Amino acid sequence: MAGTKRKTTRPGINRNPLSKSSLLPMSAQSAHEMSLAHHLALAACRGNSANRHQINELVRTVYMAYFLQRMGFGDIPFECYEHAEAAFESALGVAAKCGKWIINEQDAPVIERLLALHDQQLSEAPMHRVVEAEQQLRQFLAGTDASPLVRPKSD
Repeated sequence: MAGTKRKTTRPGINRNPLSKSSLLPMSAQSAHEMSLAHHLALAACRGNSANRHQINELVRTVYMAYFLQRMGFGDIPFECYEHAEAAFESALGVAAKCGKWIINEQDAPVIERLLALHDQQLSEAPMHRVVEAEQQLRQFLAGTDASPLVRPKSD
């Protein structure tokens, strides 16, 4: 067709502009409700009333915090994530032995710190970044790769 110009787009670039709701953080009420669920899960895991769901909630939250931090939302040392990962492994070991889903008191503060970071992220990160972090989490959970929260051991 003579006289028409085609826009050239780079691969991997969204063709549609993001909506206003995608560019803004989630509502304060939604962020508060999610935060409450995360903190209640930790409270349950510190006592004797936790189950697999609460541990999974904490694991997902820590991974979300990590993925959002990699996008520039937060600045907590990587060692905190490693510590949290070790705490979850320990909790899974205890659950396998005696059926109790517990985060021990020595590990709880680092998880609290990461939950606080995630609270901040939810109030500041645009929704399209939160959705992107959720996609990264789903890809990781569906795959067979090692956890990004554990550094490979050097021989």
